[in-house]
Amino acid sequence: MPGNMLNTPGIMDRSTEFGNMMHHAMGMKSHEMEKHRRKFEGYPTYLQNSMWMQNQTCLELRKLPVGARLAGAAELKEQGNEFFRKKKYASAVECYEAAIGAFRYLRQNDPDWKNKGIKDESIDLIDDIVGEGRAEDEDERRAVRDFATSCYNNLGACFLGRACTGKPELGSSIDEDYKRCVQACTNALELDGLNSKALYRRARARSEPLTATDGDNDSAIADLSEAAAAAPDDKEIRALLTKLKKGRLEAKKKDASALKGLFDKSELYDEKTLAAQRARAEEEKKLNDPAAGKPRTPEMAEKEAREAEAAIAHLRENRRHADADELEKKLAVHRQQLEEYKRLAAEEEVRSARNDPKNIDFANPTPEQIADAKKHGIDLLDPLIVKELQRMQRQEQQGGEGEDDADNPDEEEMGARGAPPPARDAGAGSLRYWIFGIMLSVGFYRVWNELNPALGPEPLDEW
Repeated sequence: MPGNMLNTPGIMDRSTEFGNMMHHAMGMKSHEMEKHRRKFEGYPTYLQNSMWMQNQTCLELRKLPVGARLAGAAELKEQGNEFFRKKKYASAVECYEAAIGAFRYLRQNDPDWKNKGIKDESIDLIDDIVGEGRAEDEDERRAVRDFATSCYNNLGACFLGRACTGKPELGSSIDEDYKRCVQACTNALELDGLNSKALYRRARARSEPLTATDGDNDSAIADLSEAAAAAPDDKEIRALLTKLKKGRLEAKKKDASALKGLFDKSELYDEKTLAAQRARAEEEKKLNDPAAGKPRTPEMAEKEAREAEAAIAHLRENRRHADADELEKKLAVHRQQLEEYKRLAAEEEVRSARNDPKNIDFANPTPEQIADAKKHGIDLLDPLIVKELQRMQRQEQQGGEGEDDADNPDEEEMGARGAPPPARDAGAGSLRYWIFGIMLSVGFYRVWNELNPALGPEPLDEW
């Protein structure tokens, strides 16, 4: 299509001067906002998510006395367990977040925060596990602590499991999942300092990433040493502890300048494991760039325009009117190109619809249709041909079977399985197929009429 602006770099593309300006403006806005929410940004994601919790069960539980929340929260946890067993980690995380979010969550006190942005000054941390809102009864308090410890442990297991699959959630990374596992296990250990499961999972999350340093591995060894003391019969803990200690000892023997302070993972993992980790890293890159290799769409162009408008507004708020004016000029060109593309696309859609045999008025064909048919030796002004075309058109509109149906007997079955049935060509090419069929049928009719004059012609529309 001429003038297709979707084949040009996007408005946010860093390869262009305008794209760089846009990213700079958006970066300024983000930096300005981050100054007001540094405490919030330091919270784990599962605690941040508690501020805009959507789970209605969790929201209702928060209204109950602390001890009375346990039964409902346990049901949420069990739902998470079901998802975890099926390795549906994202869904499991949501359930565990809701379960723990019934007792510890962030509360936003500014009703207009969506417009003003997130600010630490308007957020309260509600802690009904060990904070002021905890249960008064000692048994209930202990039960809530044990429940919360279990939920944090399960969150850690989810993040660790997802990191090992090499398929992080969209927009995240494998390393981020390892970090979340460390955070969740640390929260569990704040409630139960000798929890062997939390110590073991935190050790794995610290030592398994490709970016793990000597310090990370030393911390993992310390965690495993405590876990081994708390659970002396756990073979997995002792096996990993032995492996890490051996690898650490070998690493210390190597030349420090060659290693540059990094832990020699080749001593800890075999080549097969390292290859799997590298493959996960490559898969992560693809997941984090879902648009890679895909053509731009009008929706993407519209989104870029909205982002540009937000950047312009921010520049004007900061009295950088010259930069805002420059961005507005670029945005105007972008909008103009987008509107031109939409206009051409609409014209193409109208043209295709006009040439769809189901929509053609064969009694009054357009000059374009007449000329196209004439190229194939067909006269659309011939009443006999017009009648046959109209008959076929009526049959098509009434749902009669055509050649496409005969060639695809399994079309309905494919549709039932979720695969889309073959699309019919609605353009001028489809008209040519109709004309070819008309040539055969009308030609046969005329030959038959010449050879059998006594029979007389039958009405064409009763074939």
